[in-house]
Amino acid sequence: VCPVAGCNKHFSTSGHARRHSRIHAALRPFECPHDGCGATFTRRDNCTQHQ
Repeated sequence: VCPVAGCNKHFSTSGHARRHSRIHAALRPFECPHDGCGATFTRRDNCTQHQ
């Protein structure tokens, strides 16, 4: 269960919970490598799809 008050999301794996926690922490560690784009993502697969 997500520990953030009011969220109450449940996860089947710790990896999914970790990935979800980036939403609350506003972490977007995956940046588009194209010059001038500047788009950032919480998940590598979303960044790859964006490209």
